[in-house]
Amino acid sequence: MIERLVSAAVRAPFLVLMAALALVGVGIHSYMQLDIEAYPNPVAPMIEVIGQPEGWSAEEVERYVTLPLETGLVGMLGLEHVRSQSLFGLPT
Repeated sequence: MIERLVSAAVRAPFLVLMAALALVGVGIHSYMQLDIEAYPNPVAPMIEVIGQPEGWSAEEVERYVTLPLETGLVGMLGLEHVRSQSLFGLPT
């Protein structure tokens, strides 16, 4: 199989050259389409959870939403810190 491919390439070097140029062209086009930022974002990954229980006070939101979330997430691997804020009907 390989011998036939090599002999065909030797017999038609123009086709091999055209295929190589086509591959280079596709590679350059693909590279130009990449979404590359000039400056990477140095901010660490962050997760924001927003819940909106209607009519709850900040204390209820803290007790029934924020604290259980913090307790469940505190053992997560790689977690550096947890910060929370509970407003009237809006835990974040």
